[in-house]
This record gives sequence, C-alpha cells and structure tokens, in this order.
Amino acid sequence: MISIGTVTGAHGGLAHALLPGAAIGQGVRLRNAEREITGTVTAVQLGRAMIALHADIQGIAAGDSIVTDPAACCFPLGTALLGRAVDADGTAIDGGPAIDARPRRARIFAPGVNERVAVTKPFWTGVRVIDGLFTIGRGARIGIFGAPGAGKSTLLQMMCTAQAADAVVVGLIGERGREAEEWLRAIGPHLTVVCATSDRPAAVRVRAARFAMAQADALRARGLDVLLIVDSLARYANALREIAVAANESVGRGGYPPSVFSDLASFVEGAGASRAGSVTLVATVLSDGDDRDPVSDAARSLLDGHLELTAPLARKGRYPAIDVCAGTSRTMSAVVSARHLDDAAVVKAAVSSLQASEDARALGLMPSSARALRAVAAEDAIESFLCQGKQPTDRAATLSALAALADRLR
Repeated sequence: MISIGTVTGAHGGLAHALLPGAAIGQGVRLRNAEREITGTVTAVQLGRAMIALHADIQGIAAGDSIVTDPAACCFPLGTALLGRAVDADGTAIDGGPAIDARPRRARIFAPGVNERVAVTKPFWTGVRVIDGLFTIGRGARIGIFGAPGAGKSTLLQMMCTAQAADAVVVGLIGERGREAEEWLRAIGPHLTVVCATSDRPAAVRVRAARFAMAQADALRARGLDVLLIVDSLARYANALREIAVAANESVGRGGYPPSVFSDLASFVEGAGASRAGSVTLVATVLSDGDDRDPVSDAARSLLDGHLELTAPLARKGRYPAIDVCAGTSRTMSAVVSARHLDDAAVVKAAVSSLQASEDARALGLMPSSARALRAVAAEDAIESFLCQGKQPTDRAATLSALAALADRLR
C-alpha cells in the first residue's frame, strides 16, 4: 500500500515527514520543484517517519511531497553488472552504456542455517603468506586489519588478480576518489564495482555496501563462487553511526549506538557457502594502534579470521606487511591437508621464535634451543617466503615452498 505525506524538516542527512503507514526499511521518493530523490525509512513514530536520504539535503524544504515507493529500494542485479562499475543507485560510472537489468529488491535477511553448507574447500588468493599460513575457506568471512597506508588496498587488488572466484564484487565504501579511480581502471569481465566515495551522504554509503552484498548474493544464487571485497567495513559502520545518531539513538562505547553492531552482524552473515554457490567475504577494517575500537572488536567476533597489516613491517619493505603472529583463519583446518596444516604450524612457530628473540639477538645474545637456532639460520628463507611482489603465486608453488621451508626448520 502506497503512503503519501509531506516533509516537515531535514537535518544531518535525514528528512522528517508526516507519513502515516510508513514502515521501517521502506523506500520513499521525495519530490519538489527542483528534483526527485529517494530514501529509506529508518524510524517511525505516531505517523511520523525519519528518512535517510540517498542524496544531499540541499534544496529540501518543509512541505515537499513524499511517497512510499518499493522501487526506491531496488537494485539492478545479476550478470548484467559483471564488467561494470556503478554507484549506489545502479547508475553506470564507468563511461559505458546504461545498465540493462531490471531493478529488483534484494534479500532482506541473510540465508538461513538450513540454506548453508559447511566450508570444506579452500579459496586460493594467490598471496603466498595467506594461502600457506592462513588458508581461507570458500565461503568464509575474513577481515584485513591495519592502519592507513599499511597496504590493504594493494593487497585486495592482488587478490582480485588471482581470479580464484567465478566473479568478484567490490564495494568501495567511503573510499577516496583516487583509489576508486584505480579500481575503475582495473575492471575485468568478471568484476563488479559498487562505489560510494567519502564525500557521499551516509545513507548512500550504507546503500552501496548493501548493494554490493545483494549483487554477490544474486550471483551466488546462480551457482557462482563469488569473492566479495568490502573496503571498508569500518567506514560502513561509521555511516551507520551517522544515521543512527542523527535519528537520536543513544550511543554507547566509542560513540556507537547498539543498532550499528546488529546491522554489522546482519551484513556479515549475508556471506557464506550455500547449496548453490558461495560468497567469500574479505573486508578491510581500519585499526590504529593497540587500543581496539568497538568496530574492530565486533568485526573480530563476527568474522571467520583476521589478518593484521602493520606499518613497521611495511616500512621494513615487507609486502604484504602481514604480522604472522597476530593473524588467524578459523576455517583453515577444515580445508587443507594434515601435512599442510603441520607445515604451516612449523613456520608460524619459527616466526614467533624470531620475534621473541629479536631484541636479545640485537644485543648479540643467541637463543639456546635447537629449534630457535634453526629459525635464526633460516631467517632469510623465512623472510623470502613472507615477502612477495605484486604478482600472484599459484597454489602448487606456494605449497612446495612451504613444505621446503618447514622441512628446513624441523
């Protein structure tokens, strides 16, 4: 049923309206003499609605007409978007023709438990340290944590180059325009880019993230194995916070309202393996220093594993700058052989030993255990395994190099 109302005010990216019958999550269309814009109902009370607008609020005035419209929450989805870059509304931004796909409403809820299957197959990324020491399961959800400048975006682009998936969906949420332009230049026939840069309103950034997840879900329903990259999950959470605070929600730790974390959980649960196909989620999370912010803590609890990129390692010239002792993959044991798992454990133990004895060795004091001495003797070989150029390494080469290194360390 269509509801018709009027705008009573606007601030902070939200419009307030008298809109009896409106429901949370409904799409709306606001019209005035200058333009027509869409939005999503975020809160309702006694016939009044708060609406997150998919555009800036310039020119909106009290008395503007507003009407509910299911089409305002629809996206063009499916194979028609492969090889294309679009904004949060599905409008092409790659200079190509208009997207030829009928807009449809995305799935509101994540797949149910009965629709999921166990993660049993590896997802090879082409990044040696990840495939060797933190193997990702097909359908897993992985976070890449690190401060700005640690190499997160470059690592993501390298994972796309490996093309381990049938299709790749990239959600650029709150990114700089320069980085978005780099992704646009890298578009291939199996890649979809959904972009909402940092200057776009919070509701547009949220919509872009959900659009990317909806596109990945639509491709999974067609039986494809999809890699979904979200850069970044932290900026998605910040956009959710902007909307919630503007809607007068009370805030908790770190200034985040509780609804932000429930929305994050719902979003992350959208990925996974199903009977038809899979969505493997790789999301970046900005994380500064040792004091973990609420979004980082929530992401670690929701994801199936995490990788830490550190600025000190990046400054030393290691690429990718992954801290081996700080990362984990909870799906690795389910998708690799016992030999691979044992080799990875040996190498991780050697890296841990090198880190623990670094200060002592700098003073000329050598470790006493035979295993630690073997790690010191093989330090250059270990560093060579952990470092990689920007070209992907195939699975066989990674496993061969890992086995040779582990045998040397035993």
